[in-house]
Amino acid sequence: MIANDIISHLRDFQRPKLNQDSTDRKAAVAIALSEGSDGVEMLMIKRAVREGDPWSGHMGFPGGRRDPDDASCLACATRETLEEIGLDLDAHGSLLCELSDVNTGWRPDRPEMLIAPYVYWLERVPSLTLNYEVDDVVWVPMAFLRDASNRQALKWEWRGRAIESDAYYYQDNQIWGLSLMMIDELLGILPKVQSSG
Repeated sequence: MIANDIISHLRDFQRPKLNQDSTDRKAAVAIALSEGSDGVEMLMIKRAVREGDPWSGHMGFPGGRRDPDDASCLACATRETLEEIGLDLDAHGSLLCELSDVNTGWRPDRPEMLIAPYVYWLERVPSLTLNYEVDDVVWVPMAFLRDASNRQALKWEWRGRAIESDAYYYQDNQIWGLSLMMIDELLGILPKVQSSG
């Protein structure tokens, strides 16, 4: 898909109203898209390895917990993105849509929190400055994510139980979990890729 098609489909998306239990614990992330050397690409971060961070070393999107001073979850996403990677979404981005909240409460050993994902389009990517929470920025081509053959089974263990889920592996980076849930919804908004044969 070309950039204009992706932008058009995402701008037309209406976030579904879900009946989720309310919680005071909120967070937000920004999913930034831009035209790159491999077509439309998605900005992801590799989180720094830090003790006490449940997503230490994982691939994800810039963002974090909503502070009392944040006027909204959207304000949280823009503030966190500026703090973590030096990207001013108000100056360089155009908001396309808000995806469904992702509930982290599926694991009883983690407190429930609702994460609001916001999708942005960047006409130009400025120089980025990473803070201590981020090890790297990785641009993942949408074409890679839309190719089902790039999706693999991921086996992991939790409390002695073997669990299997899906993951992408891009340039030795594993994309799974909450980030994959957000990516799946985003991909579901776009028309299916037409086969060439």
